[in-house]
Amino acid sequence: MGHRYTKVTPITDDGVYDKHLSISHQPGTNRAVQHLHPCDETPVRAERGGGDRRGVCGGEELEEKGGGGEERGDRELKEASRVQEKRKRGKWWRRLISILTPAKKPLPESPSCQQCNEGEQMKVAWARKSSDDYIFSHYTIGDKLGKGGFGVVYEGKRLEDGLKVAVKYVTKGQDTECISIPDHPNPLPKEIALTILANKGPSDPHIIKLLDWQDHEDHYVLILECPSPCENLEEFLYHRGGTLDENTTRHIMEQAIHAADLCCQRGVFHRDVKLENLLINKETSEVKLIDFGCADILKKSSYKTYDGTDAYAPPEYKLKGKYYGKPATVFSLGMVMFALLCGHFPTHYDIFQLKYKRYTYIQPSRSKDCCGLLRELLNPHYSERISLSQILSHNWFKVYI
Repeated sequence: MGHRYTKVTPITDDGVYDKHLSISHQPGTNRAVQHLHPCDETPVRAERGGGDRRGVCGGEELEEKGGGGEERGDRELKEASRVQEKRKRGKWWRRLISILTPAKKPLPESPSCQQCNEGEQMKVAWARKSSDDYIFSHYTIGDKLGKGGFGVVYEGKRLEDGLKVAVKYVTKGQDTECISIPDHPNPLPKEIALTILANKGPSDPHIIKLLDWQDHEDHYVLILECPSPCENLEEFLYHRGGTLDENTTRHIMEQAIHAADLCCQRGVFHRDVKLENLLINKETSEVKLIDFGCADILKKSSYKTYDGTDAYAPPEYKLKGKYYGKPATVFSLGMVMFALLCGHFPTHYDIFQLKYKRYTYIQPSRSKDCCGLLRELLNPHYSERISLSQILSHNWFKVYI
């Protein structure tokens, strides 16, 4: 590392002091400025003896008669000294209190105001990038749809045809990883690369479609389809009383399993299959898997780090610190299915009851095939779980409505 040098300019006398240094200080004529209090001074024009003594103190005339003038003057002088000491002590305490008392801090802005200010600042920054090759010159940016640990998603519209889109803006950090994929000469941020791979091949209605993207030095942008009207499964479950019947759950799980399996077939390990990352169209009940921010390249060897949501983490990772891609995906799908049917995540005791086929404890009204599939999905031993490609062949999915 190089050294940092700073040029220091000496300060001359002309820059600090008055030029006429030889002129001595002249005392002012205002006695109240020169002293702490006018009455602290000894009265002037005092006459000795038994005659009258008069003096001026603070604009008031003092008059003493009789032979006790000197004693009274001494008492007044002591009283003035006492008052002066008291005032000094008072000033010292006031200074100490002012040091110890913390300064008043301005009230923090409410979260909604902070989000509004952040959004407005972001839009102003985008507007300044007026180059035609910048991605935001082809879209209008609307309200914020959501914010996660890896970026902010805005509602948008494509200027060319008015198509409604979702715009995801991600600020790069020191830990932003880039990988190389076929047909792209330069390494890309992992989320962009894996979203491209998940969309490779015939378009699938159950995987969110990537429409456009752009990579920059300090950030990257993804333009995604925005199905409407839709909501994630967590919201969908809440609006329907907290639990779903088997038929509705079966229809949702069939699509979610298909999307997760197809991602693995295309070499992508999503790693964050959960209620919030599954969108459902409220009119058609079509389900889409979204958000590849935690994804990774699928490999046969084990993974040692887990970037997904902790509640969906496979038990083998918590016990041994490693896990495999497909069995972990199967377990997270089991967590989703259990939450849809029961309204909560399974506890260790729930999984224990499933293991020993005590299904009536879980949900007495659920079918045997339904509980049997939950048992195979949530098996604590990853090697004994049903394989991802075999889930849709389970008896529970062979029911025709």
